[in-house]
Amino acid sequence: MKKIYCIRHGLALHNVLFKVIGNHAYSEKYIDTPLVDEGICQAERLGLKWKEKNNIQIVFVSPLTRTIETALNIFKDIKVKIVAVEEIIEFSQGKEYCNLRKNKSVLKEKYPMIDFSLIEETPKYWNTERRETLEELNFRDGIFKKILCERNEKKIAIVSHSTYLKQFLFNYVDSVDESKQLKHCYPYEKNLLAEKVTKSI
Repeated sequence: MKKIYCIRHGLALHNVLFKVIGNHAYSEKYIDTPLVDEGICQAERLGLKWKEKNNIQIVFVSPLTRTIETALNIFKDIKVKIVAVEEIIEFSQGKEYCNLRKNKSVLKEKYPMIDFSLIEETPKYWNTERRETLEELNFRDGIFKKILCERNEKKIAIVSHSTYLKQFLFNYVDSVDESKQLKHCYPYEKNLLAEKVTKSI
């Protein structure tokens, strides 16, 4: 049985902007938003107090800036492989530009410590014409679960996004309302085969 620890990224720029300018925070002006200072602090605090961190054998991270920055700040004092996976990128892949990642070549240059071998040069699931559907989200979630099942590691961390992680953890997405999202930088534990989810601090 695999123990999976699911972590939402720290507070990001679009999370802050949404409270001020609403849906304009998802416009083309704010592509692939980074963490704000509080988000960096959230990740660093988790890295200091999370007891299971030192037992993690591999980290899978969404290839968006805010998740990469979160993973690097949580695991900065230990040596663990961090692998970018396209399938765990945020929903929706379309229209909400904070969810549009940079090209692989740009990411590799900026974050040479991350393994980007599993992603393509350009965003795989992004659609400029329409929003991604829930069926499409479920499809890529299935691909990622297959990847996990094929791994030998028993203790795995996933650093991703609230909406994707709700699909992964609970098999449904009830709302994209920020007030109903998962906590920033808080580990939710899942036994992959038993489908059991608990909080883990």
